[in-house]
Amino acid sequence: MPNNFLRLLAACLLLGAAGGALAETYQVGQVWSYKTRPQEPKSELMILRIDNTSKLGQVVFIGLTNLRIQHASGKMLPPSISPLPFTKAALDQSVIKQIGTTDKFLKSDFGYAKWKEAQQAGKTPPTYDRPVAEIVNRLENGFIGIPAKP
Repeated sequence: MPNNFLRLLAACLLLGAAGGALAETYQVGQVWSYKTRPQEPKSELMILRIDNTSKLGQVVFIGLTNLRIQHASGKMLPPSISPLPFTKAALDQSVIKQIGTTDKFLKSDFGYAKWKEAQQAGKTPPTYDRPVAEIVNRLENGFIGIPAKP
């Protein structure tokens, strides 16, 4: 009986440790590899801001580099995009490992200010709750759907 209890306890501890490994602790300036789209294997994710005041819990504002997003005109858009607000859970599904830190941030002030304004007005500001690569696909599909300006 004591051996069974010890085995059960050990199994619970291992499962708890494995589950905890999936939840990351994010800090501003971190650079992460993430589950990218196939055409963007060198894309990286950088943590720009963290907001803990949302009804959704922690919202992490990220920037992405080395993207290959195409516009309806056929032209490639700039390879970086920011800020993108994600729930912590969505980022936890997307990141692979931290690959560094930086103090050279992509711009995020205007986008964050608009997000915060909506929140302070009692609205739920747009926040992505799906994996990063899925959102990049949706963004590209939106750009492809926009007719090119003459």
